[in-house]
Amino acid sequence: MRARPVWLLLVAALLVVVEAGCRVGGPPPPAAVAFAKVELRGGAVPVTLSAAGDALLIGVRRDGQPVVPGLLRRGPGGAIDDLPAQAISPYAQLAVWRSIATDGQRIVAIGGERGGAHGHVRWSVWTGSAAGAAGAAGAEAGIGEQVQGFSTFGGYEAGDLVDAVLTPAGPALVGGWASARVGFDIAVWTTDGQVWTRQSSAGTALESGPAALMFPMAATALGQGILVAGWQLALDAGGRQQPTVWRSASGITGWTASALPEAGQAGAAVAARCWDSGCGVAGRVDGTLALWRLTGDAWTRLAGMPRIAVGDQDRLVAPIEHDGRLIQVALDGNEVKILRADNGDSANAVNWTVRTATGPTGTVTAVTAVGDTIYLLAGPDEHTQTLWRADLAALTS
Repeated sequence: MRARPVWLLLVAALLVVVEAGCRVGGPPPPAAVAFAKVELRGGAVPVTLSAAGDALLIGVRRDGQPVVPGLLRRGPGGAIDDLPAQAISPYAQLAVWRSIATDGQRIVAIGGERGGAHGHVRWSVWTGSAAGAAGAAGAEAGIGEQVQGFSTFGGYEAGDLVDAVLTPAGPALVGGWASARVGFDIAVWTTDGQVWTRQSSAGTALESGPAALMFPMAATALGQGILVAGWQLALDAGGRQQPTVWRSASGITGWTASALPEAGQAGAAVAARCWDSGCGVAGRVDGTLALWRLTGDAWTRLAGMPRIAVGDQDRLVAPIEHDGRLIQVALDGNEVKILRADNGDSANAVNWTVRTATGPTGTVTAVTAVGDTIYLLAGPDEHTQTLWRADLAALTS
C-alpha cells in the first residue's frame, strides 16, 4: 500500500480539529424537562385534566367499581381528594370522560360509552361544583348526571359531542347534528337547568351548505362567547380541507367563521385554548404540526415551527400560555417534545426552543397549567394513561 502524502494527513487532522472546535464552541442543546409522576390511589386511571383556579381537576375511571367515572381534585399543596360523581343511567355508570369544563366553581362535563346494536356512543351530561361549600353558593363539591331523553344526543341524525364549555351566559355543549341542507352542522346545546336542548344552526355560520361542510374538533370559552376549532370541506374549491374557527359574540349568539391563514393544501384545527389576551390553536397543515395565535381579532400562523409529522388520526393537545409565550406539547416519533415560541426581532418573527420531556411516553392526550406547574397525560391508550407534572420555570428558562 502506498503511503499517503504528508500534506493530506495534515489537512485531515486540521479538519478534525476544526470540526471538534465547532462542536465544543457551539451552543449546547436545550436541557431536557424532567417530569415527575403523580400517583393516584385506588387504581384510578386519569382521562381528562382541567384547571380549576389553584387546583387541578382530574377526570378518572376505575375499572371494576360500581361507578366507573370519577373526579379527583389536586390542591395547591399536592393533596388529592375524591369528589362525588353520581351516575344514574346505566351508560353513565360506564362512561369515559370526553370533556370536563370548569371556571373554578361550576362544572359541566360530557361522558360517553359505546353500546347498543350499532355501537354508537351513548352520551351523558354532568354538572356540579368544583368549589365546595366555601365557593358556589354553599354547594357541595362534586358532579352528578343530568339524565336526558335518548333523542337529546342520540338517534338517526346524531353526531358526536366534542366539548363542554362554560360561558358567562351559561353552559353549552358543542358537537355535530344532521343538517337540514347537506351533511352535518356544528350544533350547540344549552340548558334551562335540567333539560338540555339543541339550538338550530340554520342561517348561522355553523350551518353546512352546498359550498362547504363543517366539522368541529374542539371548543372552549372565549370572552363572553365560545370558540370552536375544526375544519371545513370547501366543496366549491375542489374539496379542499380548510382549518377554520367559529366564534360567538356572546353565549351562543352572533356566530362568525374565520379560515385560518397559511393553511397549505389541506389542514385542520384540532385543539384550542383561550386566555385573557388571546387564544392558541394547534392543528395540522399538509401533514405537519401547525400553531395559530389570536391577538385582538387577527389570527396568525406561527412561522418557522420545527417540523413534526401529524397524521389525520393523530391526537393533539391545546397550547398553553405562560409569561406571554406559547408552549406546545407534542409527540415527535417516540419522544414527547416541549416547543416554546418566543418573539423574535420583528413583529412576525418567532424563535423556537425545543426540549425533550423525560418521564412521559406515548400519545399526549391532555395538557394544562395550574399556577407554576404544567400537568400532562400520556400513555399508549386511554386505559393506561399516566399523570405527570413539571415546573413551568423549567420550560421558560
